[in-house]
Order: sequence, then structure tokens, then C-alpha cells
Amino acid sequence: MIKILKDVNANKVKQVCFGGAWYHKVMSIEYDFKGIMGDITLPMPYINRFKDDKEPTKLIDFDLKNLDVSSIYMGGHAKHESDVGLALGRAILNEKVTEGSAVYRPFWRYITDGFDDAGSYDLANGRNYSATILNDKNGIKNVYAMYHPSFSEYYYLPGDRLRMSLTSPKPDYLVLKIEVLEVSKLPYSVEFRKKYNLKETKDFTSPMMSSPGHGTNMLKTYKRVNAIDQVSNEGKEAIVSNTVIENAIWENCYLLYEENGIIYQTPMNEEIAVEMSCPNVKGFIVSELNIETGGQKITIRPKGILE
Repeated sequence: MIKILKDVNANKVKQVCFGGAWYHKVMSIEYDFKGIMGDITLPMPYINRFKDDKEPTKLIDFDLKNLDVSSIYMGGHAKHESDVGLALGRAILNEKVTEGSAVYRPFWRYITDGFDDAGSYDLANGRNYSATILNDKNGIKNVYAMYHPSFSEYYYLPGDRLRMSLTSPKPDYLVLKIEVLEVSKLPYSVEFRKKYNLKETKDFTSPMMSSPGHGTNMLKTYKRVNAIDQVSNEGKEAIVSNTVIENAIWENCYLLYEENGIIYQTPMNEEIAVEMSCPNVKGFIVSELNIETGGQKITIRPKGILE
């Protein structure tokens, strides 16, 4: 149920750009939100930065190792940060793992000082994902997880219309859900699914991930992000590449809150959120944030800063 959240006295704090990526972020105010959800049509990723400066020979050239990665995700921050969503990743096509990224696949990254589920794939015993501790400082662990690429029912392609949500099933945990609203009709995606005989596209639910503070009355922020992440460039100056991530369409984006025991949706708009395009606004084509739905259309094109 949609209901505008009113009488919220909170400062909208401008975030500092983090180096090594091109990204458009919409960040909520700090409030006791219960989650975030939004409907998105996936963009077409024209990747043009590859290992050894190789040039692509096709629309999405997964025969080459890409150094730019398209990602679309949501995140929550209570005690620590979590980022969950989709990243353009490798696929198993014709029984071979591609050299470079070919399809959007679910990922989740969480920071916790509590339980972690780090470990490798174990398909025989029902563990269909790997989770790697990227770093562990004083018991605060940064964990990155991704589903095994053999599950092609969780391959999402340009033009797919999806509903993404991030909510707390119980205190101190989060879950990502991806619902398929409409399978892409773009010729590229239709032919791709047919050529590689992919399984029927299905909804996805992640395992519960540790996220202390979520699912409690603690104040939190939520965000949605469209990005070009750059391999081995985190924290450095973002590289101006020819990559273009074209026409990601957020039909809507809502924050969830509770009032009198009822969960409502309120649009994630300029009244309760701040947006930023990093590291340079000229690298983006972004429509105005829709005040009624929180929707927005986003294209990332780093070379735009040279125009």
C-alpha cells in the first residue's frame, strides 16, 4: 500500500564520491525503514574496456576478459553496509564458462561483526553459492557472495523487467528477492536465450545474509545504485572508458516503513533522498527523479565528460 511518509525531520547529507567506479546513487535519509523495493528494466551494456586493450568484435563480447562491470543493486546501512543485486558476470554457454561477462547474475555483499556464511560451492549438498571474506579487520568481515553460474534460470538479460527488493526476514538479517515481471523482447536477448538454450527465467531469493541492525528499530539508510565497477581500480581515479550502460529504467522505487502495525510504501524521491552521479555528472544521462514513484531513467557513458 502506497502512503507518503510525512513529518520527517532528518538531514539529507550529501555523500562523498568513492573512487574507481562510475555510479549513480539515490540515498535515503536516516529513518526506521523496513526495506526497499523497485521495478527496473535492465539496460544494454556496451562494454568497451578489456584486458590487454583488446577490441570487442560483437555487441556484448564475452570472449574477452572485461575490465568494466555493469552492476545494478540496492543497499542498506544500519550498523554496517550491505550491497545486493545484479552484476554482469560470466556464464556457462555451450558447456563452457565464458572468458568475460555475458549475463546479469545475482550477488550480495555484506559487512558484519556477527555470523558469516563464508565457504565454497557445494552443489551436491545444496550449497549453490560461494561466499568469500574479502577482508577481516578486528572481527568486522566484508563478505562477497554469488550464485553458481550453472543456474541459467537466474541469468537476466537486457530488457528484462524485474522487481528487486531488500527486506529483513528477522532481526539482524537481510534477504534479496528478484521477481520476473516480464521477459525481454529485445531481439538481442530473445536470440541469446534461444541460441544458448537457457532455462526458463525464474524468480530468485538469496540466502539470509548477516546485517546487524536491520529488522530492528535502529535508524537506517537505503540506496539504489547503477554503476560501472572497474576491475582492480577500487579507490583510485575512475578510468574514462568507451563503455556505455544504456537505458536502465527504474519504473519506480519505494522505501518501506511501518505505521500502526501496517507496512506502507513511500516513493524514494527528492523529499527523502539525495542523488549523486560520481565522479562527474557529465558521464551520465539521468532523468528527473519522479516525485510520485521514485522512478528514473539512467544511462552511464564516461566519455560524455569529454564532450
